[in-house]
Amino acid sequence: MATLNAHQALVLSLCEWIEKHLDCGIALPELAALSGFSVWYMQSVFRATTGIAIGRYIRERKLTEAVYKLRETELRILDIAVEFGFNSQSQFTTLFKKYYGITPQACRQNPNLVLRLTPPLAQITADVA
Repeated sequence: MATLNAHQALVLSLCEWIEKHLDCGIALPELAALSGFSVWYMQSVFRATTGIAIGRYIRERKLTEAVYKLRETELRILDIAVEFGFNSQSQFTTLFKKYYGITPQACRQNPNLVLRLTPPLAQITADVA
């Protein structure tokens, strides 16, 4: 069983916090304050450790969880957008289409369509430990 270095431990704790707060707006200054580091340092450690920017990771995790909600529930698209902290259904649809190339409605209508989903890094990082 490998031990985590300080950067991996920081990233793991950030990922765990992000997973618990996907249903709200996540502000990087708030996340940095919780980590005890500056926004710049937190972002640089996250990117160096994971290869992805923290803002992008948060956005991709929210979109991935939205895909599950679209496929597994009858919730309105607006309600899903609000649940994951998007400012509006329009913003959610724009980001969803930009990332997946289809609208949320098309995703719901084609549940077998293969999409690139972003798994929680907390699970991946914890598996390494």
